[in-house]
Amino acid sequence: MAKRPTKKARIIGNEVSKTSAESTSPQKNFDELSRQILLLLQEDGRRSFSSIARELGVSEGAVRSRVNYLEEHEHLRFLAVIDPVNVGYRCWAMLGINVAAGVSPHDVAVELAKNQSAIWVGAVGGEFDIIAEVWTRSSDELQQFLEDHCYTNKKISSVNTMVGMRMYKWGAPKV
Repeated sequence: MAKRPTKKARIIGNEVSKTSAESTSPQKNFDELSRQILLLLQEDGRRSFSSIARELGVSEGAVRSRVNYLEEHEHLRFLAVIDPVNVGYRCWAMLGINVAAGVSPHDVAVELAKNQSAIWVGAVGGEFDIIAEVWTRSSDELQQFLEDHCYTNKKISSVNTMVGMRMYKWGAPKV
C-alpha cells in the first residue's frame, strides 16, 4: 500500500507570512525536481510519495526528504482548501485600505490579519496601502466587521469596499 504524506493538512489562519523577497530560506535545494514535486502536489496534495516517485523516476525517500526540506524552508505548506460559499460564507469583499498619516501599513496589516474574517491581507503599492479579502456569513456580518475593524480604527483613513458578486476563478499560481 502506498504511503501518504505523514503531515496532516493544516488550515493556515491568522498568520503573517513572509514574501519571497523577505524570506531568508535558502534557495539552493529549489531545483527542477522540487518544482516537479510541487506541481504534482498542487494537482493533488494528498498524493502519495511513492506515486510521485514513480512518475518522476526517483526514490520514495528522495521525494519524502525533498518535501520535508520544502516544508521546513517555507516553500510548501499543506492546506485544507474549502469552498467558502458551500460552507456558509455568503458574503465576501475586497477592501482597499489607506492608513492615516504617520501610520505604518505593516502595523495595520498585521492587526487586520489577526481577524478570522480577513482571509488575505497584503501591503500594496498604488492607490491603496493595504488590500484585504474578507469573507463573512452575511452582509450584516460584513457591516459589523467594517464598523469594528475599519471605520472606528483611527489608524485607517479610508476604506473602499468592493463587495463580491460572483467568483469566476480562484486558485494559486503554478510553480
